[in-house]
Amino acid sequence: MLLRLATRPRGLAALFGLVSLLASGCAVLPPDARYDSPAGTVRAAEEGQAALVGAQLEDLHPRVQALLPDTVQRDFEVWVQDEPRMYLFAGPSYEEADGFWAEGPSRIHLRASAASLERTLAHELVHASLGESWTMLPGTLEEGLCDWVSAQLVPEGACEMRAGRLSAASFATGGLEFDIELSTPSTAGIELSVGARVLLTGGVSEELTPEQVFEVRAGLSTTRLGSGAKKAFYGLSYLVVERIIERRGITGLHGMCLQAQQAGLERIPDAWLLRAAELEDASPLDWRHAIHEALGPDEVRLLVHAYPELLRGTLERFFEDLAESEDDLRLVRAVVRIPDTEVAVPFRF
Repeated sequence: MLLRLATRPRGLAALFGLVSLLASGCAVLPPDARYDSPAGTVRAAEEGQAALVGAQLEDLHPRVQALLPDTVQRDFEVWVQDEPRMYLFAGPSYEEADGFWAEGPSRIHLRASAASLERTLAHELVHASLGESWTMLPGTLEEGLCDWVSAQLVPEGACEMRAGRLSAASFATGGLEFDIELSTPSTAGIELSVGARVLLTGGVSEELTPEQVFEVRAGLSTTRLGSGAKKAFYGLSYLVVERIIERRGITGLHGMCLQAQQAGLERIPDAWLLRAAELEDASPLDWRHAIHEALGPDEVRLLVHAYPELLRGTLERFFEDLAESEDDLRLVRAVVRIPDTEVAVPFRF
């Protein structure tokens, strides 16, 4: 996530300056413990955590710089907090964010309880490292780039991140489909089986279209979006970036930034990105199929465990008698498939 201050009209400059002065007096204090490294200063509540994140910073920062074309070197700090925030009073909301990059004070804020501090740090280091040419990325695509880099550098958390992003992306394309096959022997020794297609939908109340990912800057703290919509745009962004890099490499994605910059454009045109991602003229169903193609067995396992009603609900619908007996449930075999792909994952109850 990225925090940037929007420009204000000249007539409000004095008022904005006064507000900024007052706000500076309400800034949160840095955490007590401090760890200094060549890559930057880390502050946390405890010395052990500051040292741990400091070691991660020393490892990740040069790798981010090496992986990405056009990076900048800047002095910055990393603050590890119970809740990532800059001000004591109600400011930009980061209630669901595990971290953000604050460009003004040149500081990364991390949530101490993040599922993966290392992966979140890698994500925010990308924001902190991108050079001017990367501003050609439109909409939410910078977030997708940050996620892609974090998956490369911290592969231990990549599967969980991909499952979350791709399922969220599907909620902007009508939902995520699963084919579920259930089979069990009956009391008479005759095998019973049934198949069902289940559509998993998320909490996206807004009417969204996939192409809006090039317009909406969901990563900015000032963006007014519901939680479900923001997650959907993050997911769509990751999908587009991953598909482009799979086909053209990171230099190919950056090359489009340079091409747009040299042409005097404000950003990369949508058509270039859709063509590079092989999503040109794609319908919402085509976008959903692209999401299906991106999911692998490991992501499916995580999603089924995250949404246990996918299996339980299908079982109870078709095998009501068995659903009452835990002993009989253990006999049920399930296979979850992603439509139009070769992914098939077996499960047992």
